[in-house]
Amino acid sequence: MGAPVGAPMADTRKILWLVAALALSLLLMGLLYAQNRHLRLVRDELQSRAFQPYVEMWLPEVWTKTLDGVPIRLGTPPARYQVLYFFAQDCPLCPGSAPAVRALAQRLSRDPSVEMVGVGTGKPDAVRRQAAGYGFRFPVATLSDRRALALFKANSMPLLLVADADGQVRYWHGGAIEDAAALDDALAAMGLAQGNGEPIVIERGAESQD
Repeated sequence: MGAPVGAPMADTRKILWLVAALALSLLLMGLLYAQNRHLRLVRDELQSRAFQPYVEMWLPEVWTKTLDGVPIRLGTPPARYQVLYFFAQDCPLCPGSAPAVRALAQRLSRDPSVEMVGVGTGKPDAVRRQAAGYGFRFPVATLSDRRALALFKANSMPLLLVADADGQVRYWHGGAIEDAAALDDALAAMGLAQGNGEPIVIERGAESQD
């Protein structure tokens, strides 16, 4: 006796249903993978924001004094922008970053819309020796309160922050600053031409910690 006439068609329908079910399962697996990956990225972003600065982060308003004893407000600049450079005495990357920081300060000294401030995290006498060894000619303040430093997310140094007049971060760079790329990015964040057409020259010297 031969197979029923409708049997091949029924088998075909079963195969099609199995293929459709398999395709749907693969689609759901792909969606779950994409969702989990997105959640991991969000988690990593939140974790990094707990310890690192980020663009559009609001800075605190902190009053301290420069090495000359002049009161200065960090975080909400009197000018259009404030550039904060955090450095520490036990920072191994700070001496190598000093030439680039000097070059940036030299460029910004010609622009009254920008205030640049160095922020040393040690005692005033130690910060004064360190700033002199680095050849810094811009205002340098001291800030040793760990809670205040944590609000700036200055957990590792060197750290360069660019804040606008509202106290929002427009650019940040953590770690060594050894070439003009980071300086150009900082200038671009402030809407400034890269050196007003003049290339930033980083002059290297014998920087000392003390």
